[in-house]
Amino acid sequence: MTESKPLVSIIMNCHNGEKYLHESIKSIISQIYKNWELIFFDNQSKDFTKKILKKFDDKRIKYFKSKKFLNLYEARNLAISKAKGKYICFCDYDDWWK
Repeated sequence: MTESKPLVSIIMNCHNGEKYLHESIKSIISQIYKNWELIFFDNQSKDFTKKILKKFDDKRIKYFKSKKFLNLYEARNLAISKAKGKYICFCDYDDWWK
């Protein structure tokens, strides 16, 4: 019954994050709270970031790619504009949640 709980938008900005990305996303998916969306903002990655992300077959993960490389604050603001949740939080691609 996740519909009765508020949607949480998780913002993850990434530039060439293949080294840590899998563990970071896995940590989000394994959370007890399930009513979330992951706004994944790819800031012009040149590595296997998108390929790693696509391995997670989860409709809550929303992928967006920047048309050009942006400063972190610009990338975060664009990612936030895509969010639909009542609450917003951040998880960087090289962090994970217990």
